[in-house]
Amino acid sequence: MLQQKLSSKDYQISITVQANREAVFRALTKEIELWWGNTDAVIEEKGAIFTVSWGEPWYQFKVIDYQENVQITWECIDANQIIGNLEGVEKEWVGTKLYWEIKPIDQTKVQLSLIHQGLVPKFICYDVCSSTWDSYIGLHLKKYLERR
Repeated sequence: MLQQKLSSKDYQISITVQANREAVFRALTKEIELWWGNTDAVIEEKGAIFTVSWGEPWYQFKVIDYQENVQITWECIDANQIIGNLEGVEKEWVGTKLYWEIKPIDQTKVQLSLIHQGLVPKFICYDVCSSTWDSYIGLHLKKYLERR
């Protein structure tokens, strides 16, 4: 399903985790602050708006698709991205979409995939943002889910 959303240049990552779909979906809706950044709200439905922040840098998202334990899509609707001394990155994510998909592999494992549509190599922040996503998803989120 996510392949339909994919441009060959959009950032993408898939991980396999020892967790069930419910735990993974909960991490993407109610427990974001436990693996990514501070949040001002939990996500309980389509249309929800929430902000993820680390003090000055922050991103605001709107949930545009919500299929419990299957997939969720966030659209970045505002941002104050700060990356060192990189200039022109503050609003780069605005208008991008994050397509998260959860697929069961077996009784104890799921595959979590993210396509960050619009996060492409021409972005000033691409190198930093893509390597940061690799770390947050491939390390922090995976570790968080598998510690449960």
